[in-house]
Amino acid sequence: MLILTRKIGEGVTIGDEVRVVVLELRGKQVRLGIEAPVGVVVLRDEIFQRLLQENRQAAAFVFSDLQALQRLVGRDLLAAGPLPPSPPQVPRLRLDRSRLGAIQIPEDRIIFFRQGLLGFAEFHRYALLAPPDTAPFFLLQCLEHPELALLVAEPSRLGARFKEGRLHSALKELKAQAPEELQVFVTLTIPPGRPAETTANLVSPILINPGPRLGKQVVLESHDFSQKHPLLPN
Repeated sequence: MLILTRKIGEGVTIGDEVRVVVLELRGKQVRLGIEAPVGVVVLRDEIFQRLLQENRQAAAFVFSDLQALQRLVGRDLLAAGPLPPSPPQVPRLRLDRSRLGAIQIPEDRIIFFRQGLLGFAEFHRYALLAPPDTAPFFLLQCLEHPELALLVAEPSRLGARFKEGRLHSALKELKAQAPEELQVFVTLTIPPGRPAETTANLVSPILINPGPRLGKQVVLESHDFSQKHPLLPN
């Protein structure tokens, strides 16, 4: 850990684009000003830790709870649109220890997350799967760690829509020209044994550009959304 002493008005520069300045001292509190590019999200530690926890919980679901959730959802939730089938000549990658058992994943379904996902920064290659066992939801299956799979859904089918302007910061990294080119997913958390209390994390959606097969999890700085949005409000 680098320890520095700074006076009011003085700052430090992190990398080429982030600058932190001491603005004011109030008793035991320090007010900081942070200059960063639009695409860099600055979060308080406690918020960042909560978002990490949401991803970890989305990966910890058990299928018995998921089956109970499927029964609860019934016809109330729009069915997820089917993924287009991969041509038979596309090479397949075999995973032997996935949550679904041994599976074959077409290479044209592999998505690269340059920064990984919150809580799983060390993994970068995933595949979006729509197995019957999880309908109308999806699995975001990690290829480098087969035991890791997050339960996700399309927020538009949950009655939540993001303003396109909030997604612009990710366009360049995902090689997209407009937000309409991106697929948007949110993670779902099923509390153990309480599927009726399932929540969706609308604060940090997962964006995928299916053309170049690039993905990114972003954090929306907005009070309009919650990381604990009830899937079944009633």
